[in-house]
Amino acid sequence: MFADFNEEIAPEFFKADICIIGSGAAALAILTRLYATNRRVIVLEAGGEQITPENQLLYDVITPYHPFEGARTGRFRVFGGSTTRWGGQALPLDRLDFKQRGWVLHSGWPISYDAVATYYPEVDRFLNVEPVSYFANACALSNEEPLVADAHLELRFSKWSPTPNLRNQYREQISKSGNVMLVKNASVTNLQLTDDQKNVHSITIKNQANKTGRVHAKQVILACGGIENARLLLASNQQLAHGIGNAKDIVGRYLQDHPNAEVGTLLPGRHKQQAYLNYFYVKKTRILPRLFLSEDFLAKNRLLNVNAYVQYQSAADDAFSIAKELYRKQARGELSLQEAKLAMRLVKRLPQLIETAKQYYFHRKVYTPQGIARVNVMMETPPSPDNRVCLSSELDSLGIPKAVIKWQVDPLVRQTLLACTGLVREYFGRAGLGELQLDDWLSRDEWAAHIKDAKHHIGTTRMASNPAEGVVDENCRVHGVTNLYIAGSSVFPTSGHSNPTATLLALALRLADHLLTLPN
Repeated sequence: MFADFNEEIAPEFFKADICIIGSGAAALAILTRLYATNRRVIVLEAGGEQITPENQLLYDVITPYHPFEGARTGRFRVFGGSTTRWGGQALPLDRLDFKQRGWVLHSGWPISYDAVATYYPEVDRFLNVEPVSYFANACALSNEEPLVADAHLELRFSKWSPTPNLRNQYREQISKSGNVMLVKNASVTNLQLTDDQKNVHSITIKNQANKTGRVHAKQVILACGGIENARLLLASNQQLAHGIGNAKDIVGRYLQDHPNAEVGTLLPGRHKQQAYLNYFYVKKTRILPRLFLSEDFLAKNRLLNVNAYVQYQSAADDAFSIAKELYRKQARGELSLQEAKLAMRLVKRLPQLIETAKQYYFHRKVYTPQGIARVNVMMETPPSPDNRVCLSSELDSLGIPKAVIKWQVDPLVRQTLLACTGLVREYFGRAGLGELQLDDWLSRDEWAAHIKDAKHHIGTTRMASNPAEGVVDENCRVHGVTNLYIAGSSVFPTSGHSNPTATLLALALRLADHLLTLPN
């Protein structure tokens, strides 16, 4: 069922067995385990049905160092969270990502790869993607002849959900549930501990009109993103000066993302390049081929985990661009002589449309006419305590200190970037896929200015076996607080090069299973 804290009839006090703070991917996954139980569940969502400027202002951050644009453009305070706007890409972490690596400080997970990987098939079902193995070769999957073998590179892929807006998929279950209530427009402003500081006693909620309420729950799960999870723990400092779970000054530290950049243009080769490197479909699931570097190569060269892929940019005057422009003009009633000229250009490009349609309907492949092949590289961030989320003295409209994001690009990122581009460039040429012309910024001193974040907020409440090294334990429970758990990529000790959603969903399902083993 749904409730709205903005409505006058909405109560100001709530009681539940489990309270989940946030309604994004992690929360929705946990709920799939709880509908058929006798647990009373309340989900607190800070936003409403629609994204509003007022709610988005509550996500304002301060970035004194390297730009961290995803903190502003990749978070949405709305029912469904960022899954209302994400692309839907899924890619599990590698086995390597769970290992302690001597050349990557603070690496290693306290749980095994297998403990997480056992949930990946269920994640595929949750995201509605085809259950093809992520370890399959992309050439075989797309029915192309194999490319030349390489000991250091493998052409694999990520999957894209055909239904990425998860709230649309799971709204009905919430609406019909007798034991789950989702309360919209209920921003959490504070976690109040018991007198002995070993349990969360209550949760303070507030809306934009300054209406205040309180929630009591036996178990509490923070699931509001890699920045907000840390911010809320730090801001709940009335009883503990440094915030909850922060006795060792770790909350907010080890902030990670996926540094990424366009590194060059791949010129045409002797093979049909797009047949190997552009998107293709397996039933309704869109597939993006990616080049992965081998674990042996990464270890030998002391590199971060990394992958490369190609994005085909449409030419300004290709058939689809012209068709879309004509459609927009027609919809606005703006057709004129100029549009007639556009229509004539479209007629001349009909062979492009025919070829694109043929590739999709007969081969299930995406074809971009006159596409410019831009090569992208995405890397992990080495976990550093100096990259962090902390609090500003400036408050938002609800009275919570704004987040300060201190993120800088590590020199090992550049070393990995150059090694990857060199290896990929050599492979493209040898495989007949074309010549990779690298952008000249790669050799400049100001290279870091071209590195972007990927809107993947990771590591700020990292998992560790003891509180001296992390915020949560192997079951995602905050060290020292019996009934407080955290769901999301903020618990990852390392980021890998993979988009984080598949793994955060796996960990969310694992957390839900753990909670169901506890007495109600």
